[in-house]
Amino acid sequence: MLDIIALFIKVNDYKTFNEASVKLNIPLPTLQRKIKKLEEDLSLALFYREKGSLRLTEPGKSFYSHCLAHVEGLQSTLCNFKNSSENKVSKIKLIAPQNFIKSVYFSGVINQFTLLYPNIKIHMMLSDERLDLKATEFDLAIRIGKLDSSQNICKVINQMSFVLACSSSLIEQYGIPSNFDDLAKLPHISCSPFENWSFKANKNEKVIFKPQPNFISNDIEMCALAAIEGRGVYYGPKYCLLPHIKDESLVEVLTQFKPIKRDVNLIWPDKLIPKSTRYLIDFLEHSLKGIKM
Repeated sequence: MLDIIALFIKVNDYKTFNEASVKLNIPLPTLQRKIKKLEEDLSLALFYREKGSLRLTEPGKSFYSHCLAHVEGLQSTLCNFKNSSENKVSKIKLIAPQNFIKSVYFSGVINQFTLLYPNIKIHMMLSDERLDLKATEFDLAIRIGKLDSSQNICKVINQMSFVLACSSSLIEQYGIPSNFDDLAKLPHISCSPFENWSFKANKNEKVIFKPQPNFISNDIEMCALAAIEGRGVYYGPKYCLLPHIKDESLVEVLTQFKPIKRDVNLIWPDKLIPKSTRYLIDFLEHSLKGIKM
């Protein structure tokens, strides 16, 4: 909640969503969604939205005053904390999938964290490799999908949705697939690490389809481009493919079968972790939980 309140204060300071989005390095739809969620949680309209500008409502003014007083008190506490020995500069080594880091959900999150905790430095490596963190130097990992059993500690913070789509030119060539036998006859595009395609069929029966790809990449945008060019049918993250479906460069197929969501996991090697790592875990969990992916 603290990060939402901080965003509310900043948005009011900048007076427009557009300027706040640029200054805070947060995608405009994400910023507007967070403020709307805050208003829904409070059952209050906080802003008058007038031709691109924002003006506080009377309840908004009251809420802003209360928030500002608490934030100023918190800032004072943080200043005192900075002077303590506990607030020495620390470093967190984070490993995460490159496609997720580039997504609209993650962009700006690390920047927000470093603004809030300037003495915590994050060293980030982008990789889809599944590592046992206890055997590495990494403090924290983000991983998508089912995990292999290990001694690492894991927390599910969200779920990622998938869709199956192809170009209209591919449909013209092969016809619209109506079942998995039809799907098997189409050329496939595979994005590592999502090699197998999982669906819910009738009565929630789980179906695992194993594609025979003629195009493979570890970059979801490259796979999407290949699908748009008609090189195959692609099972990919919804946040990546939905814009292409909306502009009709891709067509969703086999909609009677629902792709199974995959867990977004935070992983760390041990129960005893530094405070800096705990701060990042809590921040990522709060920032990403509840967002529809």
